[in-house]
Amino acid sequence: MRMLFIVLGGLVGLIVIAVAAVALLFDPNDYRDRITTAVEDQLGRSFAIDDEIGWSLFPRLAIDLGGIRLGSGGGFGDEPLVTAEGVSAGMAVMPLLSGEIELETLRIDRPVINLIRNEAGDANWAFAGAGGQAETVDAGASGGGALPDWLAGLSLGGIDLSGGRVRYTDATTGDSLTIDPLNLDLGAIALGRTAPISLEAMVKRNGEQWDTRIDGDLVFRRDGSLSLRDTDLRANDLTITELSADIAPTDGGWRVYPLSARFYEGDYGGDIRLGTQSSRMPLAFNEGLNGVAMGPLLTALTGFERLTGTAGINASGDMALSAGDAPLATLNADGDFSIRDGAFQGVNIARLIRAALARVQGETPPPEDENPSTDFTSLTGSVTVRDGIARTDDIAMDSPVLRIRGDGQTDLVEQTLALSLNVDVVGSLQGQGGQPPEELRGVSIPLRIEGNWADPKIRLDIARVIQESQGTQIRERVEEEVDKVRDRLEGLFN
Repeated sequence: MRMLFIVLGGLVGLIVIAVAAVALLFDPNDYRDRITTAVEDQLGRSFAIDDEIGWSLFPRLAIDLGGIRLGSGGGFGDEPLVTAEGVSAGMAVMPLLSGEIELETLRIDRPVINLIRNEAGDANWAFAGAGGQAETVDAGASGGGALPDWLAGLSLGGIDLSGGRVRYTDATTGDSLTIDPLNLDLGAIALGRTAPISLEAMVKRNGEQWDTRIDGDLVFRRDGSLSLRDTDLRANDLTITELSADIAPTDGGWRVYPLSARFYEGDYGGDIRLGTQSSRMPLAFNEGLNGVAMGPLLTALTGFERLTGTAGINASGDMALSAGDAPLATLNADGDFSIRDGAFQGVNIARLIRAALARVQGETPPPEDENPSTDFTSLTGSVTVRDGIARTDDIAMDSPVLRIRGDGQTDLVEQTLALSLNVDVVGSLQGQGGQPPEELRGVSIPLRIEGNWADPKIRLDIARVIQESQGTQIRERVEEEVDKVRDRLEGLFN
């Protein structure tokens, strides 16, 4: 036993002497050119370390690269892909003796990421492989996207990214997007284990900006996929809770499936595919909402505040996130909706009917409502969207007072609509100032809604309806009198 301690003590002494010798004799700055050359050879891009390399050896191996710059490659000018004012990381020394790699928190100070697609359609984030072609990940191939064994056993104390900026420009479409600032705090990372994540970002595009925050748990897997669990996302007034998603690489980009969340008092489920290798960045989706509060959802997404109710919505289709036009202008989809116990705010159709009828009959219209609305028990329909124009031919709205059927379309980009509806009075208008008039029983009142979402124009052609209904009544009375005369004549000859 005494000899064993002597041997161990000697080994520790040799390690201490070796560490001291390396610390005194080794300067990583002497190898800075070799490091940058090795990175350039591996990535095929220019690489530079702008500042002196700082480092320590024991009890922790730490390195501070200072400022770094990674180029975009040929065809992108002098704009770098990545720059940072500081990159530092540490690694515990003692676990190395047992073959374990334990990295400390990776700290990245004020990084700037420039994502560029040039006029030829090439992307600076696509690195060339051995054959000169951009490398893609095939998650369906055997072992495709899987991490090597040595990397699979690596653990990282976390990532602390502060003051970051991301800029995306597409010369083929003129599209651009900026994320500034970007702050990321990611907890300890090990494959198969949960890491807490907190991200704050200001996303700016086409004059709009989204103040975004993500808080939840992230899991990295050996096959290159990752998962979000119990995550909350907020973007301006849009709020998503209990978000869970599996994100996996595909041949052309990424797939997010299964995807679920709590969404404005309802449940959301989806399957999303994003093609990051294509210049158009196509987005395909198959989604469903159930029991969602329609009012706050539309307000958060579009600013439209005129429709309320509890909704069920299903939609599948695709759109291009980078095609030169607004993404909604490229939307092609099919869907259906069902909304119950809701209202159209800003218009009282029953009162409009009473007012129009009063004017035709020379009477005083009922007073204006302070907060007009048209309540309904159900509103259903199917929608077909082609190039951002949504069309429907089976709108059906029912309420105790009115029944509405019709068709129409809306431009999702310009936010305009044109609807042709037929309104039937099926119940009492007592709450609107009286009983349904005899003139309107059994006829449909044409209703036209046109204009922008915020202030649509509504037209009722009730005069024509009354004239037609009165004409029908006259014809019916004439026919009744003719029948009576015929009966009398026949009685004279019997």
